[in-house]
Amino acid sequence: MSRIIFPNKKINLNYHVIDTYEAGISLKGNEVKSLVSGNGNIDESFGIISKNKEMFLLNMYIPPFQHDSKIDKLEPTRKRKLLLNKDEIKKIDYQIKKEKLTIIPTKVYFKNDKIKIELAIAKHKNIKDKRYDIKKRNDERISKKFS
Repeated sequence: MSRIIFPNKKINLNYHVIDTYEAGISLKGNEVKSLVSGNGNIDESFGIISKNKEMFLLNMYIPPFQHDSKIDKLEPTRKRKLLLNKDEIKKIDYQIKKEKLTIIPTKVYFKNDKIKIELAIAKHKNIKDKRYDIKKRNDERISKKFS
């Protein structure tokens, strides 16, 4: 059973999703508390693979927990390590380099009391593709209205 904390609202507008993966994420205590309360944003975030074959998520915004008594606050957009098998990372790395794709998080959710991230291997849409999608959506809306 899973409960979505927050989705990436811009994924379908800006990207063609090719493949998806589920990953764990390495977080600090007050970041977990902040996510449990529903705070955060992944609209501008993306994944990278380092030279030593580790995957990280950049620009994921998790605000500091409001009721935290600690003086040392973490940076809200710090680099966070993603937890995947080495075989999955190799497969993703091969796909990305072969077809020039990007790693985009689609949603953050709870699964068995653990915080997970669904990652999409995606290709960026150009303006023509976006216009075509908008036209298709409008045509479907009009056909529903008159049928």
